[in-house]
Amino acid sequence: MAYLLGIDEAGYGPFLGPLCIGATYWEVPDELLHDDVDLYPLLEPIVTTSLRDKTRVMIGDSKLAYKPKGGLANLERAVHCFLPKPMASFQQWMQEVAVNWHAWSAHSPWFDEYERTLPCDLESATLVSLSQKVTTHLDDSPVRFAGARVWCIPAHRYNVLLDSFPTKGALLSHCSLTLAQQLIESLPPGKVLIHCDKHGGRNQYSHILQQLFPEYLVEIQEESREISRYAWGPQDRRVRCRFVAKGESFLPAALASMFAKYTRELTMDAFNHWWSQHLPNLKPTAGYPQDAKRFLQDIEPLLEKLEVTQDLLWRKS
Repeated sequence: MAYLLGIDEAGYGPFLGPLCIGATYWEVPDELLHDDVDLYPLLEPIVTTSLRDKTRVMIGDSKLAYKPKGGLANLERAVHCFLPKPMASFQQWMQEVAVNWHAWSAHSPWFDEYERTLPCDLESATLVSLSQKVTTHLDDSPVRFAGARVWCIPAHRYNVLLDSFPTKGALLSHCSLTLAQQLIESLPPGKVLIHCDKHGGRNQYSHILQQLFPEYLVEIQEESREISRYAWGPQDRRVRCRFVAKGESFLPAALASMFAKYTRELTMDAFNHWWSQHLPNLKPTAGYPQDAKRFLQDIEPLLEKLEVTQDLLWRKS
């Protein structure tokens, strides 16, 4: 068997809240592992790219699936229907889906005691029906959903990491590919295709790949504005990696973006809930630059009293 890995992020631009990098990984027959592999036709009975079709699961760009005032139901239709077991709470989600969460969130008091029942907005009958449909189809399909993981990096951890990189784009590339490395090491031997969205317009990734996979020479196959492609390793465990502009058109990467976005929205709810307990009339924030500055100004009188330093709160750029 061979493996497809799709990786994408949510929360790259904000000053407040975590950077979330999602990955989904899939087991496929060796003959399906080619450059034009496309899971959408194979999963057409259960998957759609349209929000209009409520009989199937929409998997696409998370920015289309989620609107700030629209709730989390569209994201939940995707992420909860593909998971092999129910995730009933925020704390369970973060412990089982988010990598190293206990250690990385230790300096963020807004996550300590926060809890929320999951799913938040998706009706249980809809979840049960769609989950059964997904499971039944995958059981009869040559494709197997093997799992999902998210690197959810709170501000404190983000700032520590950023000190080691020249730019936040370099940080994103390194973290995304380290997540891929961890997943590859956890999988049985086989050929692998890694698919990532391009990071901040970057076209060259070979030096990062060579650092993370030093046992083999990383071959540069193409580096252009549209796509950058690389390969390494012996033939029976050959790893190919590509970075594609608008990479969410690849189903595993699109679902990864939905896992990342869902995790970020849950953690932002925890963040806003904690601050509202200390300042009841505080307007919540999504963490993006302009509104983040407003939010910081609103909470500034409380920072010293609550022992919240700038480094714990604000992501450096």
